[in-house]
Amino acid sequence: MENFIIGLTGAFGSGCTFLADEMLVKHFGFKKYTLSDILKDTFKEQNGRPHESRHELQEFGNHIRNTSGKDFLAKKVVEIIESEKLPASQKILIDSIRNPYEVEYLRQKYPNFFLIAIFADYEKRWERVKGVYSNKRDAFDDDEYKDQGSDEPEHGQKVSKCFFEADLVISNNEYISCDTPNNAHRDMYSKINNYLTAFQNPKSSHPTIKESLMAMAYTNGRRSKCKKRRVGAIIVDELNNILSSGFNDVPRKLDDCGSKLGECYRDKRKRELKTDILNEIHSIQNNTVIADRLIKKVKILELCRALHAEENAILNLVSSSSRTDFSACTLYATTYPCNLCANKIVQVGIKNVVYFEPYPVVEAKQIFDEGSVKAVPFEGVTFRAFFRAFTFEA
Repeated sequence: MENFIIGLTGAFGSGCTFLADEMLVKHFGFKKYTLSDILKDTFKEQNGRPHESRHELQEFGNHIRNTSGKDFLAKKVVEIIESEKLPASQKILIDSIRNPYEVEYLRQKYPNFFLIAIFADYEKRWERVKGVYSNKRDAFDDDEYKDQGSDEPEHGQKVSKCFFEADLVISNNEYISCDTPNNAHRDMYSKINNYLTAFQNPKSSHPTIKESLMAMAYTNGRRSKCKKRRVGAIIVDELNNILSSGFNDVPRKLDDCGSKLGECYRDKRKRELKTDILNEIHSIQNNTVIADRLIKKVKILELCRALHAEENAILNLVSSSSRTDFSACTLYATTYPCNLCANKIVQVGIKNVVYFEPYPVVEAKQIFDEGSVKAVPFEGVTFRAFFRAFTFEA
């Protein structure tokens, strides 16, 4: 028998530490370790003082993963756990995972390791932590962007990538009362209990319809040859019958970017655009730095050669279905639709979207709000752990 080990990841303010302490430790008997505490202790040892801000700790985390190994914090926590010689029956919790290499190391070390991603909407997270930032949202947004990791090096914080490594996603948008447990507290307890049962006793568990449909969307996305990311989408009717599916790929009869260019077409265009910018600002000092900063903000999605998974699913739906009213349909996507796909979802009349993404696209959210589309985050066992949590007798 080996220890049952859970890791937690999530954006700042999503409630990872709260759920760790209030639920997993207090009610389910987990022993908690946190990579954040190890990082803080290491900072103090090397600098002779505590860190002064979250940003300073983020920068130090990048530094220590760069100089001591991307999985440095994961190795340190394993050293601590093994030095304590815990009994095999002791359940272990590892909080504050923020880099995919930490996840990779823990999975290699512990066969019974499961990663849980905690999701909460941006506004909910801001409300929870604004006191820490003295109501300065710009400072929160800066830390949020760095935490997400879009422009961070491999050794940087990359919560978004960790999210996609998760075995389970739990939504934590409700206010949970601890002193006098409310309905949200009872619901969260029940939810966690059911998920832990699924992981520890997979033959006794059954997937929800959302878990099954998102797993299908993910499987469809594996067909993509995109050089950047593989996205899958399916559209179901009001009875959850699959009407259409799609994945991101170039239109029929066109060569994919890998075959045609050996790289992403948008990356190629970004390089060309950077050269154009440099030529325009050649007289400014540090022009390369300026160009790099500008390019990081440019997505140029309209130049992507591929039809997105959601677009393909919509095109297949419209071309193959005899129905004209799609308001009762739901689109499942393994990411959050971009604003271009959001426009098409509103236009065709789909009113429900289930997405798998820790950082929804702001412009797309606005389109959905104006188009009365209800977009909800996926919650449950992910495609990664589907057959680990749900095993059936032959």
